[in-house]
Amino acid sequence: MAQKFVSFLFFLTMNAIDSGSAIVTIDKEAAKMECDADTPMVVPNFKANWFKATEYCHYLGRHLVIVTSPEKQQVISKVLEGTDKIGDSSFWIGGSDLAELGNFHWHSTGTRIVWHNWSELLVVPSADDVRKDDRCVLLRDGMEQGGFKWTVVNCWDEYYFVCEKGVYA
Repeated sequence: MAQKFVSFLFFLTMNAIDSGSAIVTIDKEAAKMECDADTPMVVPNFKANWFKATEYCHYLGRHLVIVTSPEKQQVISKVLEGTDKIGDSSFWIGGSDLAELGNFHWHSTGTRIVWHNWSELLVVPSADDVRKDDRCVLLRDGMEQGGFKWTVVNCWDEYYFVCEKGVYA
């Protein structure tokens, strides 16, 4: 696992150099916790688009978090409150309607999203809508609406994200 992690850091560094962006540095303690097999959920220390977030979670042997109940969302909220990223207040979760516009599923299981916590402000785009790139589910702090709510945004936007072990409930 350590060799894979070092290889991934090298990959990140080379991509950062090739793309002209700043080199990503990762705190050793954060990296240790992120790779710790016993940690049920992790919030990596960098922002990524939804696809890269999915890929990175898979690299860690995890998947973007699945939120199936108010209790599960409360657990995720507690995890997020324990990080230094809570001020950013937007995090990718594992849902999207990439396969069919308006029909949301969890990417890692293929199951339809049944329980949800959509923001009252959410407008799901239609096929002819200019916002049809808004396809991936984001957990956003909606304090005015009572805590974290879900919204749909462009999958290529970069946010922090939450990975979890293979627990699907």
